[in-house]
Amino acid sequence: MASAAAASSSSSQRRYDVFLSFRGEDTRNNFTAHLYHALCQKGINTFIDDDKLERGQVISPALVAAIENSMYSIVVLSKNYASSRWCLQELVKIVECMKSKRQRVFPIFYDVDPSDVRRHRGTFGEALAKHEENSENMERVESWKDALTQVANLSGWDSRNKNEVLLIKEIVTDILNKLLTTSISDTENLVGIDARMKEIEMQLCLGSDDFLMVGIWGMGGIGKTTLARAIYEKIRGQFEACCFFENVEEHLANEGLIRLQQKFLAQLLEEPNLNMKALTSIKERLYSKQVLVVLDNVNDPKILKCLVGNRDWFGQGSRIIITTRDERMLISHGVLNYYKARRFNYDEALRFLSHYLLKHEILRDDFIELSREVIGYAQGLPLALEVLGSFLFSMTKEEWRNQLNKLKSTPNMKIQEVLEVSYNGLDDKEKNIFLDIACFFKGEDKDYVMEILDGCGFFSLSGIRALIEKSLITISWNNKLMMHDLIQEMGREIVRQQSLEEPSKRSRLWFHEDIYDVLQKNTATEKIEGIFLNLSHLEEMLDFTTQALARMNRLRLLKVYKSKNISRNFKDISNMENCKVNFSKDFKFCYHELRCLYFYGYSLKSLPIDFNPKNLVELSMPYSHIKQLWKGLKVLEKLKFMDLSHSKYLIETPNFQGVTNLKRLVLEDCVSLRKVHSSLGDLKNLSFLNLKNCKMLKSLPSSTCDLKSLETFILSGCSKFEGFPENFGSLEMLKELYADEIAIRVLPSSFSFLRNLKILSFKGCKGPSSTLWLLPRRSSNSIGSILQPLSGLCSLTTLNLSNCNLSDEPNLSSLGFLSSLEDLHLCGNDFVTLPSTISRLSNLKRLELENCRRLQSLPELPSSIYHIYAENCTSLKDGSHQVLKSLLPTGKHQKRKFMVSFLYIP
Repeated sequence: MASAAAASSSSSQRRYDVFLSFRGEDTRNNFTAHLYHALCQKGINTFIDDDKLERGQVISPALVAAIENSMYSIVVLSKNYASSRWCLQELVKIVECMKSKRQRVFPIFYDVDPSDVRRHRGTFGEALAKHEENSENMERVESWKDALTQVANLSGWDSRNKNEVLLIKEIVTDILNKLLTTSISDTENLVGIDARMKEIEMQLCLGSDDFLMVGIWGMGGIGKTTLARAIYEKIRGQFEACCFFENVEEHLANEGLIRLQQKFLAQLLEEPNLNMKALTSIKERLYSKQVLVVLDNVNDPKILKCLVGNRDWFGQGSRIIITTRDERMLISHGVLNYYKARRFNYDEALRFLSHYLLKHEILRDDFIELSREVIGYAQGLPLALEVLGSFLFSMTKEEWRNQLNKLKSTPNMKIQEVLEVSYNGLDDKEKNIFLDIACFFKGEDKDYVMEILDGCGFFSLSGIRALIEKSLITISWNNKLMMHDLIQEMGREIVRQQSLEEPSKRSRLWFHEDIYDVLQKNTATEKIEGIFLNLSHLEEMLDFTTQALARMNRLRLLKVYKSKNISRNFKDISNMENCKVNFSKDFKFCYHELRCLYFYGYSLKSLPIDFNPKNLVELSMPYSHIKQLWKGLKVLEKLKFMDLSHSKYLIETPNFQGVTNLKRLVLEDCVSLRKVHSSLGDLKNLSFLNLKNCKMLKSLPSSTCDLKSLETFILSGCSKFEGFPENFGSLEMLKELYADEIAIRVLPSSFSFLRNLKILSFKGCKGPSSTLWLLPRRSSNSIGSILQPLSGLCSLTTLNLSNCNLSDEPNLSSLGFLSSLEDLHLCGNDFVTLPSTISRLSNLKRLELENCRRLQSLPELPSSIYHIYAENCTSLKDGSHQVLKSLLPTGKHQKRKFMVSFLYIP
């Protein structure tokens, strides 16, 4: 189904179901944490502010957006709530949304008297009086008081004299019921949805304890996903675990079956870092749960076999819903209960169009005849009606008539032509953006594509917005450019129509047979602007010659690639039979208009001497034979992305002085790389640097410390890398550092200055002897001053020191200074005890100690901890079990998992 009304409803635009407002120091690590966990367990999409610091007096734009994009707000009014200006500003915004966006607000009076909040007495009165003492707050205090009064007058929950576990259960049940009621109300705007949902519910047999798989089968664009989503939202509250897995086929194409299975199980079990090695344990957990799973867009039988192949994997009463275009696939997998999705009948189509035209179901007489003609074009297909209705929505009656007259003159009145009407309403640059996405960039990251499109002069921001408004594309939750298959086919058909008989006269080529013919027969023309060739589809060797490319002087985009799941297994790039591309030694690109150059398996040792594409945005040559990319200086001011990963002959990087706008540099698996050019520090805009598995690399130039925009740095697997530059701590924007299995000898004294670092991994770093590199060291600036290399990392949330030969020698007491730490991984080390300072980690949620075979005891642990894994800690004494039992749920704590040696404490 598709619905204009649903598209415009406030609920369909929300990003979160619930926004949690609370005073961090009061309830973050107890009541609010447990409430958040319980809401998430029921599939309620909840926003919680993870930022521990209140920065300034004005709440951040991200927080404002989260409030505005939430259906409900829950305000936990605790004793010190009003002492926080941040909380009060948040509350004012919540009240504003309650009035302007009709957002529902529910107060929880946590150990406070509601009348104290309402009348500003007790701690609330004291806090407000203190705010009034500050002249900067005078204008705000009245709005704060008003917001407190309004929220305190709302119906909510009083925690006094109540069991917290039961209270949280009551709150979650109430919110879930409200959400389900809203979901059902939303479906009323979906034309024809009720009758279709009833048919599927009959197939689901919801009262039965049997395990059932039910299919929804039909052509693309008929509304299978919308129907499955509506059912899912309606019944998900009846199941212990739920998962709506979108676009399964696309995940398979990009990542392969193993990664697909991992993603599916991680989403179902709500564990992003799920360990697939513990498959037996995973199956045991699933077997005990009644689950609801929707697998969307499945057309390959091996996907079902991989994800839901065995009915014994899931608990009694579980339901699996599968949407597909392939009836045979359902039958072959034994899915005999399935619903055949049907197109709109005339009345349904008429009511559907009324939402776009008049925003009510009865059309005026003078529009009825015009609507009949539109319905004739769409032939009952919801997607076609949605695209055309969106295009015509804001037009006057005269404009309607004009457009319908235009449709009458279109040959072969099929859905293709109906969809093309939206395309014809675009300007030239918007058309180019649409065709590039349809032919090349569907499913790619929006920000990456925008950089390429902007490099082509297409003004991508306004162009993509226009495509969204005309229902030609959507942006997925993970920022991917998405386009319905029918719309993509419409775009590709437009390109094919440019020259039905001669592909060389089309603007874009993506079909491997067309590309092969054009290049082998030297028939290329200046019409060609883009070529995307998937080498996985080639069966014969393809010659890339200067002559073949010479005529393509308008070529903007050239990508020769292999499917991601295939390239991972492609080891021997020197085997040219596997590469399937042959270059002449004097090969030259026609590069003057190039914006994107991606060449998998480029077999020459360097780029042509005269290679100097001034407009190039991306230069990617994974699995190449390149030894030296270029000599001397190349000025490529527009270059943003460079990828030379898996180029096993690359010895040194190029001079970077002429590519100062580079944002992303990937050199992963360049196993011969010995030197990074000293000009690396000139890359002031570089945010991502990947040097993973550069096994010959021993050091980095000191200019690395000048990368002021660097956020992610990957060095893992650089087994000869011995140390960071002394001023490494000046990388003030660095958020993630992965340095597993490097030969680190010492951490620079400046390391503790990485104030924004959130993730740090030194997994498998054995050190020169034991772990001397982690020991405190004396500062060169102050005699006798001892520096703790990790102690200053105040933003660090994840630290991995697994398999680092940690013993009782190094002073790990500095761990206690990591006030933001949430995940600590110390597996496979040799210590006998843990430092007592670990009890200071008030935000610690996860502690991993597997295979610490000498570990004998556990110190006092923070009450915030939720997961402890200490399997194969064979020396652990019984007293440690008492430490864990003291952390088991009381009345304040929800589900925790402690896995210790062979003892499991749920």
